[in-house]
Amino acid sequence: MLKSVRNVLSAMAIGMALSASAWAAEGLPKTVFFDAELIAESKQRVQQQTASPEAMASYQKLLQEADEAMQVGLLAVTDKTLVPPSGDMHDYFSISPYWWPNKKTDDGLPWVRKDGKTNPDSKTDATDSRRIGLFTRSVRALALAYYFSGDEKYAEQASKMLRHWFFNPDTKMNPNLRYAQAVPGVDNQRRSGMIDSRSFSDRLVDALALLETSKAWTEQDDQQMRAWLGEFLDWLVTSEQGTAEMFSENNHGTWMQAQVAGIAYYLGREDLARSMVAKAKWRIRDQFKSDGSQPEELERTRGYWYSFFNLDALAYLAQLGDKLDVEIWEHQYKDRSMLKGVDLMASAMKPKEWKWRKKDRDIKKGRFQTFRMLSVYRKADLALGEPRYQATIDKIGFTDPKLDTKNLAQIWAERDVYLLYPRL
Repeated sequence: MLKSVRNVLSAMAIGMALSASAWAAEGLPKTVFFDAELIAESKQRVQQQTASPEAMASYQKLLQEADEAMQVGLLAVTDKTLVPPSGDMHDYFSISPYWWPNKKTDDGLPWVRKDGKTNPDSKTDATDSRRIGLFTRSVRALALAYYFSGDEKYAEQASKMLRHWFFNPDTKMNPNLRYAQAVPGVDNQRRSGMIDSRSFSDRLVDALALLETSKAWTEQDDQQMRAWLGEFLDWLVTSEQGTAEMFSENNHGTWMQAQVAGIAYYLGREDLARSMVAKAKWRIRDQFKSDGSQPEELERTRGYWYSFFNLDALAYLAQLGDKLDVEIWEHQYKDRSMLKGVDLMASAMKPKEWKWRKKDRDIKKGRFQTFRMLSVYRKADLALGEPRYQATIDKIGFTDPKLDTKNLAQIWAERDVYLLYPRL
């Protein structure tokens, strides 16, 4: 596998955390999942207007998203209207999305599970799950817009949002997920709630790395943020909920590892990050069959989406593996590998080509979102140093008229392929 100069720099830094100022002196942010040299080249091409038409269009969509994020305002866990079981409004609190009131009982308790069918009450401002998503995606858009445009207004707003969520004594979040994805009448402290904060890793840590190059994000901000994430990380890896979730056999366990690895790498705790990445090898052993299928995900009512979702987490782990010299992309256990899973997804460009379509709720509703896999395909190609999935990327495409250009998930996937992980 080809290794970039970025990987060599990371290997040289093993065992020590370079300060933001040291990386700034090199003209590069100390990114986690991003390849700092690659995004720097992409930024230069955008600013010189020599980037591809797709990249320039993605950049314009990024600015639109960031401008909308400028209007979001300050968000905090204390904004919710339901009180967590602890009575402390600073505790993050959410309701598990696939659970519903029990129609067989007068008080609706205990709630019952309906896999794949989202309870709209779990996605309101009464709890924090919708809010944490809006917060992290807004900060990510603002940080990226700042980095690519150089406009400090985006960094200033992102910094304000981060301080309000994490530092302000009146609004800060306690560094735990003790009451995430609670289920009324069943359990207030469930291990599956750990997945609610995955965006602290796949969205937030690289956004923080980009903001460290801005004057709006101060040294004090950086220290406070690292202290908060350090406490949160310690809670994840020592709490009963966190340690139990680590051994979850499906995507929950994979995302738990990706979350811990990303935060640990950002904090300079590379031994912990390496340990999480290495554990992805037994996930390849246990989660995949020889044909690349993932039984744990295919048992769900949204088999295609969950198959992507688990591969997405593994791709993040594989990216860190490249930086930490732990092979994941091409790792094999007997006849099983992650790439076979990616190949299986790439073989299904139409619903009729998806072997498990008859039980897939999304396909029944006319949703077969192949664009979800775009970033995984591109990351794999970059890691392998060959255009193995380029034809598949082209089939899904930036110009496919069937895709909804107002769909944020699609816009993000295209942004990954053409702006953040471009083939230069």
